[in-house]
Amino acid sequence: MKIEIKDSDIGKRIDVAISELFPELSRTRVQKLIKERKVICNNELVVDAAKKVIAPAIIEIDDYEVECDYEIIPEKIDLNIVYEDDFIIVINKSAGMVCHPAPGHKSGTLVNAIAYRYHDQLSNIGGAMRPGIVHRLDKDTSGLMLIAKTNEAHVAFANLFANEKGNLIRRKYVCFVFGIPSPRSGTVETFITRHPRNRQMFITHNSVGKKAITLYEAEKSMYCTSTKAISKVNCELLTGRTHQIRVHMKHIGSNVIGDQMYGKLKIEHTYPEIVRNFSRQALHSHILEFRHPFTQEWLSFEASLPEDMQKLEQLMNCPEKTPLQC
Repeated sequence: MKIEIKDSDIGKRIDVAISELFPELSRTRVQKLIKERKVICNNELVVDAAKKVIAPAIIEIDDYEVECDYEIIPEKIDLNIVYEDDFIIVINKSAGMVCHPAPGHKSGTLVNAIAYRYHDQLSNIGGAMRPGIVHRLDKDTSGLMLIAKTNEAHVAFANLFANEKGNLIRRKYVCFVFGIPSPRSGTVETFITRHPRNRQMFITHNSVGKKAITLYEAEKSMYCTSTKAISKVNCELLTGRTHQIRVHMKHIGSNVIGDQMYGKLKIEHTYPEIVRNFSRQALHSHILEFRHPFTQEWLSFEASLPEDMQKLEQLMNCPEKTPLQC
């Protein structure tokens, strides 16, 4: 496969640049591929993982396989397919579905479902565990997600997702949060890195980790009391880091409702019951738009809010400062 390294990666170690572009390839795995003499940069064999990217580069990785810890068993699971052509599939993923097998989730995943429906008609860049998976949504995040059928499509869309200008691909989300963001709209730009003690969590940082950029706007807010409020917030990703919106909303003091990892607050009884007992993070991949790299057509897809988030929306549509029984 071929990977286009963008200008912003100039100066990075080549193993770091590749692993950041393809999360499926760990840095250790990239270093192993380099030792196996399977990585070429601008037509020259890469022999040193610490080699710096000194100019816009084309990286080529020879045929490889990513180790698979589990056997992928195709399962007949209903999928909400929004769009499909010879290159890609766009699905509307339901909340509660894990994207690919992992400890504790060896079946019932999106990969099990697409393996049944598409067999070997999917890209294999991510290896046997992640056929077709270009990007992921958290288990309890619902909404639009793209899957690649061919390796060429996988690489092309990985490059689109890496573009931070937003002119080639747009990913918009809806979330419901505690409080009212201040200011009501803006840009959150930080680095995101793993939590030093809990490796399943991520935190913002001034200089360590991967750059993350989120545009946000509070569409509407509702006061539950004179001081307690909830807001519907529209977010657009200019980068795609793990847990990015959830971490950035916490960063600005507006935790996502229902977020059990980043939003563990003492939720007072003054909040409506639906808010107190929301069973997942209230986050939905709402709009996916992109310039198709093969047909050059601009495609736009929209997924309506699922039923549980519609109930939060209905709550928000009540008159401002409505009593709790609304």
